[in-house]
Amino acid sequence: MLVLNRRPGESIYVEGDIDICFLRATHQTVWLRIAGGRITPSVLLGATALSAEELRLEVGAPIRAWVDDHEVRIEVANRGHLSVETHATFSFLCRPGQVAKVGEGLELGVGPTERGHPCLTLGGEAVGAQLRLALIRLARSCVRLGIDAPGLRVYRRELWEAVVASNTAAAGTQGDLCDAQSPLTRPRDDDAPLRAAF
Repeated sequence: MLVLNRRPGESIYVEGDIDICFLRATHQTVWLRIAGGRITPSVLLGATALSAEELRLEVGAPIRAWVDDHEVRIEVANRGHLSVETHATFSFLCRPGQVAKVGEGLELGVGPTERGHPCLTLGGEAVGAQLRLALIRLARSCVRLGIDAPGLRVYRRELWEAVVASNTAAAGTQGDLCDAQSPLTRPRDDDAPLRAAF
């Protein structure tokens, strides 16, 4: 498990164009924006550790939600929808074995603890792999997250941008690491209201 400190606005980049941005921490809740890959629209997510195996999850901009004993299904709004503008969230408890399906193919859950720290799992078709995020330490100015992404490279976003820039300069043209679909090159208009709101 790779452990990283992130300040508000700083991201973790996971191979496959997944961008996990730390937005803020309030009252023991970590707020993240998960974007890129096949995650559309981007997902605003709040996670609060209630115990080592129970998280309260809050999903931003819900349009509608369905709940049963083992699964929660949430549709989220695109930019400009009233639930985005009003900062609406859908809150629920999540324990091991329970799955929340958010948007088009993103699955959230609670995974095995990592040295006593609760773990949020991200998976499904939108991610293409099973990622685990351990909530290690929260502070107002930063968060310490552990990330486990088997078979995938994980970078601090600023380091990934430096690697892409260096490879592009060395090749003299845009290479394989920086294609038109990369979140590093496409406009981020869809995330502007979320960044401005927090």
